[in-house]
Amino acid sequence: MASTAAQSERLYDASLRQGQVRHAVKTALSCCLATALSLFFRLPSGQFAPVFAYLLMTIGMPSPRLNWLLTQLVLVGSAAVSALVLVAFAAAPFLHLAFTLLWIFVCVLFTNWIPLPATLGAMVSALGIFVFIQGGVGGALSFYVAYWVNFLVAGFSVVVVHTLVWEMNTRRVFLERLAAVYGRLEEECRYAARWMRSSETVSMETSPEEWAPFRALRHLLAPELRRGRDTANPFARMILACRSLNLRLWFFSRVIAPLAPAALPVGVRLRMARLLDRCAEHLHALLDGILRRKQVPPVDTDLLEEAASVRLEASLQRGEGDVLLAHGIDRSILHRLIQGLQTLTTCHNALLANLRAGLAGELIARRAFPSGRRLVDVDSVRAGVKLVLILLLLLAEERGLGFPGGSQVAFFATFFASTGNLGRQNKTDLVGLAGLLGGFVFGVVAAFLTSRLPEFPLLLALVFLGEFLASLAYQRLPRYGAAGLQGGLALPFAYLATTGPEWGSFSGATTRFWGLVVAGFSAVVVHAYLWPVLPMRQLRASIAAALRDTAARLGQLFAGPRSTWEGPPPSLDDVVIRARDLLDDARYLPGPEHTDSAYDGIVGCLQEIDANLEYVHFLLGLEKEHPLRQHFFQVIADYPAQASSNLERVARQFQQPPASAARMEPVRWEPDVSGRWEDAAGDVVPGTEVDPWRPAVIARCLDQIARAIEKTSSIAGEINLRTSSR
Repeated sequence: MASTAAQSERLYDASLRQGQVRHAVKTALSCCLATALSLFFRLPSGQFAPVFAYLLMTIGMPSPRLNWLLTQLVLVGSAAVSALVLVAFAAAPFLHLAFTLLWIFVCVLFTNWIPLPATLGAMVSALGIFVFIQGGVGGALSFYVAYWVNFLVAGFSVVVVHTLVWEMNTRRVFLERLAAVYGRLEEECRYAARWMRSSETVSMETSPEEWAPFRALRHLLAPELRRGRDTANPFARMILACRSLNLRLWFFSRVIAPLAPAALPVGVRLRMARLLDRCAEHLHALLDGILRRKQVPPVDTDLLEEAASVRLEASLQRGEGDVLLAHGIDRSILHRLIQGLQTLTTCHNALLANLRAGLAGELIARRAFPSGRRLVDVDSVRAGVKLVLILLLLLAEERGLGFPGGSQVAFFATFFASTGNLGRQNKTDLVGLAGLLGGFVFGVVAAFLTSRLPEFPLLLALVFLGEFLASLAYQRLPRYGAAGLQGGLALPFAYLATTGPEWGSFSGATTRFWGLVVAGFSAVVVHAYLWPVLPMRQLRASIAAALRDTAARLGQLFAGPRSTWEGPPPSLDDVVIRARDLLDDARYLPGPEHTDSAYDGIVGCLQEIDANLEYVHFLLGLEKEHPLRQHFFQVIADYPAQASSNLERVARQFQQPPASAARMEPVRWEPDVSGRWEDAAGDVVPGTEVDPWRPAVIARCLDQIARAIEKTSSIAGEINLRTSSR
C-alpha cells in the first residue's frame, strides 16, 4: 500500500495545480476586462491597463487590492512631484534631470516599506524623463495623467475579478499545505517528548535543508522573502516562522537527543517532555484552527514561565543542583522553541484576518507586523544609486548612440536596479528575453488570425489565452518565472495601440523587446563594473566573516565568564539561511563565478558547527562554574588559539581569489579534546552536585567542530582548484 504521506503529497500537488489554473484564469479575465474598458473609454496609452492588471496579479500578490490602493496613492504623489519639477525647470534640462533623479532616488528608498508602490512610483518619474525628451512638457504631463488613469482602470478590473470570481484559490492551497506543516511539527514534538521520557539514546532523522513545503508557492505568496527576513507580509512571516520552528526542532533533536539520557537527570528530562507535550497541544490547536478557519488564543503565558516555576519545586524536593538545571532549561533551545511558537501563533491569526476580512483584513494583517526595516539601509541606497546610474547610462546610449527602446528602457531599469546581484540580473535578462520572444511569437500568430477575422471578441479571446498561458508559466515554473512575467507584460503591446485595439501592429512589442535588451545590457554594466555584487563573492565573503565570528566566540568561551557566553554568532545562522538563494543566482554566471555543487557540503558543515555551539551553550547553562569544568577548560586551554589560527586559514580560503587560495594547504586539525580529557579527568574528584559527564559532552562537541572545520577547508580547496582552472 502507498504511504499516507505519499498520498497526501499527491493530493496537495493536484490541489496546487487546480489552484494555479484558477488563478491564471482570474489573471486573464482581469486583463480582458482592462482591455475592454480601455477600448470603451478610448484611453490614451490604453495598452498600460492590461499590463498593470497582469502586474498586480503577479508581483502584487498576495494582496493585489492593497497594493493597488497604496500604489494609486503613491502614483498621485510621485507624478505630482515630477510634474512640479518639470514645470519649474523645463527651460533648464540639467536641473530638471538632476531634481527628477534625486526624487527617483528618494522613491527607491521606500522599497524597504512598500516594495511595489515605491517601485512603480519611481517608474512613473523615470518614464517621464524619456517622454519629456520625446514629446516636450505637454506630452510628459499628459503621460502622467494617462499613466494614473490606466492604473486606476487596471486596479478596478483586478478588484472586480479578484472579489467576485471565486476565492483566492492560491491562498486556500497555501492553507492546505500549512495544515500539513502543523501536523508534522506536532508529530515531531510528540516524538521528542516520548524519547525524552525513555532511557534510550536515539536520534531523530531530519533534513532541514530539504524541508521546503512552501517552495512552489513562495515566489507568488511571499515575494518579499528575498528582500530579507524582516517583512510585514503575513504570508512571508508565516513561512519564516515555520522554517524557524522546524530549525529549532532540528537543533533540539541534533543537539540533545544523542546524549540526553546520559547528560540529563530523569527529573529534568520529564519536565522537558511536559513542555514538549504542551507545545504539541498548541500545534494541534493551530492545526484545528487552520482547518476550521478560526483564530486561536495566544500561547499560554505560563508556558515560558513553567521552566522558571520548576526551580521552586526543585529547590523544595531535590536541592540546588536541580535549580541550576531548571535555570539552564529556561534559557535553552526549548525557550526559543516556545518563542517561535508564539510568533507562529501571531502569524496564524494575522493570516486568517487577512483572508476573512477582504481589503480591511489585509490592512489589519499588515499592521500586525510592523516591518522593523529601516527606511535607509545599504540595500536601498545601493538600489537608488544604481537606478540613477542606469538611467544616466540609458540616456547617453539613446541620445548619443541611437540605441532603441524609448521609454520602455526606464520600465525595466526600475526593476533591474533593485536586483540583488549580477547573477539574479542575468537570470532576469536571459529568462525574461525568452518570455518576450514567446510573447512575440504568440502575437504574430494572433495578428495573422485577427487580420482575417477582425472581430473584437476574437481579440479578447486571444488576449485571454495569451495571459492565461503566461500566468500559468509564472506560477508553475518558479525558477523561470521571469519568462512568464515578461511574456504576460509584452502581450498587450502586440494587440493595443494608443487609442484602442489595432490588429497587426507590433511597434509597441518591438520597442518593448529592445527596451529589455538595452536596459538589461545597461544594468549588467552597472552591476558588473560600476558597483559589482557577485553572488559567489558575496557568499564567500559572508562565509569568511562567519568563520571569523565563530573564532571570536570560541575565544570568548575560554576567556570570559561562561555564564554570559552567548553561543554561536548570528552571522553563522544567517549564512546558512541565505546560501541557497545565492547559489541559485550564481547558476546564471559563466566561468569562475558559476556555482559549484560542492558548496552544499560547506553549508552542511557550517550547520554542524552551529548545532554543536548551540549544544555547548545549552550545557553551560545547566550549572554554575565549578572546579571540574574549570579544570576541563585548563586542560584544553590551547583549543581557542588553534581554532583562531585554523578558522583564519579557512576564512582566507574563501576571502582570497580562487587562484591564490588554491595554493593554500587545507587545514588538518585533530585536537582530540575527548581523548585528552579522558586522560586528565582522573586528576579532579567531582563534587556530589556536579555531573562528571558534561565536560565529556562538551569535549565531543569541540571535536565535532574541529572535524567540520577540517572538512570545510578540504571542500574549499577542491572548489578553488576547479575554479582557478576554468
